[in-house]
Amino acid sequence: MIDGGRAVGFAQAPWTSGPGLALIDGAAPADLDWTYDRLSAVACEQAGCLRDQGLLPGQLVAVPERPGLGLVLMQHALARVDAALLPVRAAADAPGLEVLLALTGAEWVWQRDMSGRGRLTRLCSGPAQPPALWPSPLALVVETSGSTGAPRAAMLTQANLLAAAALSNRHLGLGAGDCWLCCLPLCHIGGLSITYRCALAGATLLLHSGFDSAAVAADLERRCVTHLSLVPPMLARLLALDRPPPPSLGVVLVGGQALSTALAGQAIAAGWPLHVTYGMTETATQIATSGRLSAPPAPGMVGRPLDSLDVDCSAGADNPRPLRVRGAVVMAGYANPQRLPGVGLTDGWFTTSDLACRGPDGDVCILGRADDVLVTGGVNVHPLRVESLLAGAPGVGAVAVVGLDDPVWGARLVAFYTGAATPTDLDQWCRVHLAGPERPRAFRPLAELPLLESGKLDRGRLRVLARQS
Repeated sequence: MIDGGRAVGFAQAPWTSGPGLALIDGAAPADLDWTYDRLSAVACEQAGCLRDQGLLPGQLVAVPERPGLGLVLMQHALARVDAALLPVRAAADAPGLEVLLALTGAEWVWQRDMSGRGRLTRLCSGPAQPPALWPSPLALVVETSGSTGAPRAAMLTQANLLAAAALSNRHLGLGAGDCWLCCLPLCHIGGLSITYRCALAGATLLLHSGFDSAAVAADLERRCVTHLSLVPPMLARLLALDRPPPPSLGVVLVGGQALSTALAGQAIAAGWPLHVTYGMTETATQIATSGRLSAPPAPGMVGRPLDSLDVDCSAGADNPRPLRVRGAVVMAGYANPQRLPGVGLTDGWFTTSDLACRGPDGDVCILGRADDVLVTGGVNVHPLRVESLLAGAPGVGAVAVVGLDDPVWGARLVAFYTGAATPTDLDQWCRVHLAGPERPRAFRPLAELPLLESGKLDRGRLRVLARQS
């Protein structure tokens, strides 16, 4: 949304006021639901308090992700100051928080006192930013969740967030009167993006503090929810309740990690309106999203790129290369103490860590992470492909494959899984259905696969378990 060459932020848009229902706090009584008029009034008042405490446009404020209502109110208040939000994980340890604050150059931390009122605490004077380098104000800085090693955070502008929300809303049909249930963490882009989509559409945001399958199922039935975002383990837990989706539910967006053929087939057969999606923090979430699935997609297929995005990858799976993306949703750059844009970008292109190709119909196929490719016996093996194949074995639920160093073969695959299959059953099945280099050499059944706070698989923990086996 552009006005006179400058991105129009959420504070200036007409849908931030009106009698429509803006926000429902799932943990609060019904009479505390928020209309857009009420949300706007409180956000304006809070923005005034922030200015009185010294907050300036362009500055960055670290805000705890919980309570979720408090974080959403700060999103709207900061937009009215043209200041930016840095969400902080509830479980963040003190040293980790200090590293994040130093990395981003945050000027302020928002803290609640004993009375429940909030105050800003100044950290530093902040970096000097040449205004010409920022054609759209910085709005959000989010720590990335999918990589290991040194921490990183993506800097997203108002223009990035508006473009991402508009593309998603158009593709998924979100509008005024719809309701999106958010049970994903608000410290990650998967959860935060829902708040921006609802604000842009004038839809209702239904907030849950974490994922509880029974609570989500209950609200799906009683709240007339139209949209829902999940990662595959959450979908599996909802299906385990054996309750049909309500008639109001039109979109179940599944992303964050690969959706197995078996789980997709089970959900489709039960009537759940699945859409698979692929995206990341650096692109303000979605890059590609499918239409409603009528059958399980081929392994790795995530739909066509959203309109107006430039996507560059190989034409076939024989020689895959890392996916590149360019467009209005791509971040301003990785966070740095000087808050200079462009870090991590080349001529506007962002190169992901995911190997990808295009299918014959133009759909994007994700083959796995470039840094996850294992070489065993001189052959490149993609764990994501092995996981997709294993998910089709009888008696297997969720599955994850990791590699261990092997002095002879280079890498040795270990498969973790849930379900009734025995390790012997799986070994025999793999001897028939998998090529030799793709066959795991060990099978470890678990009651549940370990997950990160974001709901994604904790592959680091799995590698530790594999070494202990």
